[in-house]
Amino acid sequence: MSLNAFKSDCLKLQHDDVVQKYLLDGSSYFFDKEINTDEFRFKKDIAQCLNVHLREIVIVGSGKLGFSIKPDRDVPGYFPFKEFDHDFKSGTKSKKSDLDIAIVSNALFDNQLHQLFDYTSQYCNNEIWDKRTDRNSLAKYILKGWLKPEFVPKLYKISDDLHAILAKYKMEFGRDVNIGIYKTWYFFEKYHINNIRNINLNLIANGKSANNKT
Repeated sequence: MSLNAFKSDCLKLQHDDVVQKYLLDGSSYFFDKEINTDEFRFKKDIAQCLNVHLREIVIVGSGKLGFSIKPDRDVPGYFPFKEFDHDFKSGTKSKKSDLDIAIVSNALFDNQLHQLFDYTSQYCNNEIWDKRTDRNSLAKYILKGWLKPEFVPKLYKISDDLHAILAKYKMEFGRDVNIGIYKTWYFFEKYHINNIRNINLNLIANGKSANNKT
């Protein structure tokens, strides 16, 4: 998957088409280029332990594309498009790129909210949160139709089976495997469409095109 082609499409295609073409369609860079493991089997393991459909599991981020489409943390509006494992390969940090997985399931999302509601005593138990901001961050993303496990209480598990599966693949891949749960495709696509919109504006502002160097 070419970064130049991605940039070109960000400039000429509708934002939702870019999301569908690059994030929802096709195979994933990580499984095609980085590791000799079947993407189907990986997705199937997660689908079975969460009782969701295989099609509800999507590889996202640099593991899908081969490059990151996150904005720079220190320079607002700048997209460095770092290649997969860039920081690890350049020696700036020892940690390899995470493999990020989106699970789009209304049933799973609602089930987890019910379980969290009970586990946290209706979100009133202040002692189980790791940081004071975690509960607010969890609520913020839930309003966006996105359950981010990094903000749930530390001892809370989405499922014991999922915990075991992710630990298994973390050892096999030598990198963290993260999941996020979206309530519907609407919320998933809206989040990524907004990111593509920002990339489009950045490319226009900087006069980038597919013919420029990356």
